[in-house]
Amino acid sequence: MGKDFGGRMLVRLSDGTTMSMRGTFSVNTAGQSNEAVTNQDGSSDRIGTPMPYRASATFRDDNADLGALMRSPRLNVTIFEEFSGVTHYFTNAFFTGDPESNRLNGELTNLTVNSEQYNRSTG
Repeated sequence: MGKDFGGRMLVRLSDGTTMSMRGTFSVNTAGQSNEAVTNQDGSSDRIGTPMPYRASATFRDDNADLGALMRSPRLNVTIFEEFSGVTHYFTNAFFTGDPESNRLNGELTNLTVNSEQYNRSTG
């Protein structure tokens, strides 16, 4: 377990919408970003900044109403990795970014799922 990556991945929104992913799928699940700062005496500290749980991906441009997607109320986003058996649950999530459609290859980029709650299951 834990050594399998890639394969078929499915994205489903709580309103029933499915989105077809292409290429890279990345998750940020720490919920915090740390930055190092150096004090005048040479010692170092760190500053932790709370961050939303996030997932970014490239999707197939299926002519969805991107304006409606960006303005939609918060929803749940579930991403299932069929090959690894991992499921990612982003609860009360919303999309950020500036969606961009590449009309040459049909890819939709610059969309990120953001959530205050994240869970992961394997099975």
